[in-house]
Amino acid sequence: MTTRRILAANWKMNLAPKAAIEYAKTIRAACSSAKLTDVWVAPTLVALQGVSEVLAGSPIAAGAQNVHWADSGAFTGETSPSFLKELGVTWALAGHSERRHLFGESSALVAKRVVGALAFGITPVLCVGETESERMAGTTETVLKGQLEPVINDLVPESRGKLVIAYEPVWAIGTGKVATVGEIRDAHKFIKERCVEAGFDTAPMVLYGGSVNPGNYAEIVSTDGVDGALVGGASLKIEQWRELLRISEAE
Repeated sequence: MTTRRILAANWKMNLAPKAAIEYAKTIRAACSSAKLTDVWVAPTLVALQGVSEVLAGSPIAAGAQNVHWADSGAFTGETSPSFLKELGVTWALAGHSERRHLFGESSALVAKRVVGALAFGITPVLCVGETESERMAGTTETVLKGQLEPVINDLVPESRGKLVIAYEPVWAIGTGKVATVGEIRDAHKFIKERCVEAGFDTAPMVLYGGSVNPGNYAEIVSTDGVDGALVGGASLKIEQWRELLRISEAE
């Protein structure tokens, strides 16, 4: 392996604070010796302080599942990037499909979150991906372009190298379905090429997400253009998480 990979865990709305702290201790013990893989963990917001404290001093990075763009203000239910920084957060998801499709977040709103995170030194993981009907209609690249463009247009040149992207086909998230190697390769290639065409000096790291597990990860991570994974359900099972890390370190 010539470059590092990212193995990022999205715990979603699972693990209350006490359980999250105990699991974070297990994660720290299991993953602190990783040499080739950057391990990132995003607990639920109410568990974030406790998890951050457990992971402090380790190479494992604590992240947030969402981030606002303003330092403070009348934004009920949102979380300031400066508040997250104070907790030791170094990365944050933006535009996860559940935020887009369940809570109606537009690509323009997601772009504001990405830019806001970067302004406070937090690495954003921009999530993009098509629905099953969009793929069946042959509009995957159009959808991806529409999700990428607002972010690409709003980023200042010096911030471009800090963006991480996660390709998560909506139809594969939590369903057990996984995109084929060809579908993953083509989507990652399109994303990277679109960013370079837009003026990025180098293509961003692009992670794959969507029912990633130890049974399919070796094939996924060996696919051209895949720089790691954003993992949901399998990240909540320590034996599966250990195996994902082993695969990432071995490939």
